[in-house]
Amino acid sequence: MIHTTIRPTVSPQTITKVTRLFNGTIEDILNELLQNSRRAGASWIGIVHETNDLGTSIMVSDNGSGVADPAQMLALGDSGWGADIAEAEDPAGMGVFSLAGKETTITSRSADFDKGWTASIPEDGWTGEQDIAVRAIDVEIGTTIRFFMPGLTAQCAARIVKEVCKFYPIPVIANGCEVPREDFLAKAVHVARWNGSWIGVFEGHEYHSEPTVNFHGLLLKRKLAGVSETLGGKHYHAQLDIGATPDLALVLPARKEFVQNDGLTALLAAARRTIFEAIAAKETHRLSYDDWKAACDLGVEMAEAEAVLPVWHPRAAEHDQLKVDYTEIPCGENAIRVEEFEPAIGQALGRALRDDMCRHRLVESHAEYSGYAWYDRLHQLGNVRFYIEKGEARHIVAENGSFPSLGEHIVADRVELRYCIYHQLTEYEKEHCREADVAFSVNEDGWYSGVEQIRIAFVPNDTLVPEVLAELIEDVCFCASDDSEADSWETQHEHFMRDARELAAEVLLGEEEAIASRIRDTVGGILWVLPKDRSVTITINPAKEIAVTFSQAGE
Repeated sequence: MIHTTIRPTVSPQTITKVTRLFNGTIEDILNELLQNSRRAGASWIGIVHETNDLGTSIMVSDNGSGVADPAQMLALGDSGWGADIAEAEDPAGMGVFSLAGKETTITSRSADFDKGWTASIPEDGWTGEQDIAVRAIDVEIGTTIRFFMPGLTAQCAARIVKEVCKFYPIPVIANGCEVPREDFLAKAVHVARWNGSWIGVFEGHEYHSEPTVNFHGLLLKRKLAGVSETLGGKHYHAQLDIGATPDLALVLPARKEFVQNDGLTALLAAARRTIFEAIAAKETHRLSYDDWKAACDLGVEMAEAEAVLPVWHPRAAEHDQLKVDYTEIPCGENAIRVEEFEPAIGQALGRALRDDMCRHRLVESHAEYSGYAWYDRLHQLGNVRFYIEKGEARHIVAENGSFPSLGEHIVADRVELRYCIYHQLTEYEKEHCREADVAFSVNEDGWYSGVEQIRIAFVPNDTLVPEVLAELIEDVCFCASDDSEADSWETQHEHFMRDARELAAEVLLGEEEAIASRIRDTVGGILWVLPKDRSVTITINPAKEIAVTFSQAGE
């Protein structure tokens, strides 16, 4: 037969699978029982746990409203809570079934009755296939549930009780002592009320192992929102302390994650806005322009990011090894931001401008600030080229290569630096020229191929000595390989610097000095074996025979 209408139903066989609804962990059980006690209006909860060789017996008691009908307490999906609780928290009527599969005794009395009731449920009594005896009993108003956890040690039980009660809103007395409780948002730098709950803003990154949501003591690990400032600024993330916010629903039965609904979407937007509100309350900030614009679009008013940028230093091939102090300066009208150049161009530019009057005005470009009025007003330095003259030959070295190619190292008659200072908003542009003493060209993949790929054009002078040139070669070329088969960073760097010193000596002083540099590096590696009070003379004849003689120091 084909029905004309249908509706969802719950199969009677569902109750037979109830033992699979929860993991059956002590954390799950205590969380569910504590939530039931809170909903029942309890002002205190008592937990007693006693351990023997087989495990731990746990008794949870409260002074809440109690349960009038024992049958309703064991009715899967029928919470029995009043309209206020049902609207605020969406109880599922499944909490007590976290005990499914465990021998349990439940005792309760409602304020509406002079007597209470008690029922003992065996391990196999949760599937609805047998009757559970209920008898009347004289007992105080409230509910007590006793169950046994096989294999649970006393130490583990005490630790878990402490963790479960840490952010619980009601006092809990465990084995005679009140369990310490904390405010979930105590360490927040900013707290805002939202739809009956509270959003807290914290400094730092959230960790996957740490909870971000507190549902009356039940903790969830769900990323809500995070915002990072730029240029070494702080990171902020949001956490949520849930109160009475019915639009937020948790996935049943364990309530370990949110249901994807409009309430969650609104929460995520509110969390991000709250972070912006916290940042707006500071004197200054370092938000990217896009984040600042997003904050403004959300109605959060704040000034533009602090007009500060790092002092410009030429980029090195290996960023982590930049050998300069990080310094920031305020960016007034005279500041000039520098494009990010490849190391071969940037290092030569930095050397050529080391004594220039404009050097102290140069700051790093920071693309994340593009859009801020103060940032867009800054002049820029770009279009850097080196013009090299050697007799009749002419070469130009720029960001896109060398034209014509530097086929070999060149002792140049002249190296001229040319660059432009321009302003995009006003279309201002002016070319500047300055004498330079060195330029570099690196072939493709040169960073990973050693010093063989670099070509140097230079004008001899007293300041460009082998030590200086070797450091420039390092900054232009050296980038250690992180391949699993590669040597350590220290070994790669040692080998590279040996080659760099040899190349610098050969380029500046000639082949013999390059050989001498290699010999000095080689001998330098074994200085530790030489006597401290002796001089050593090493002689190598054309037959490559090596003679080593010792003498007293000073002879």
